[in-house]
Order: sequence, then C-alpha cells, then structure tokens
Amino acid sequence: MIATTAFIKLARAQASAFGQPDLPIAVIPHPLGTRSRAEVRELAEKHVADIVALVCQAGAK
Repeated sequence: MIATTAFIKLARAQASAFGQPDLPIAVIPHPLGTRSRAEVRELAEKHVADIVALVCQAGAK
C-alpha cells in the first residue's frame, strides 16, 4: 500500500479492517493534488526503491 503522510492513519485502519494489520505501507509526502506531473514523477523516482522493497518483502511472507 502507498499512502501520503496525511492519510497514514487511514491506511493503517483500512489494512487492519481487511485483516492485514501488519501490511507494509510506503509513506510519501502530502499533498499530491497540488503538485505538477513533474513533481509527482520526482517523488515517484525518489521513493521507488522503498516501494519495491516493500513489495518484495510482502511477497516473501
């Protein structure tokens, strides 16, 4: 799961509600809606290694 800093509590609550309380969550800076496409792309590139690591970690369980 990926969530912005403003929605981390909601992301954790949703994960728990769906029976995955330990689901790894990648947290990225908020907001996204006011950023340009270029800025969002920069954020994605900056955090892609963390997101891949979480996906691989989840797949190993």
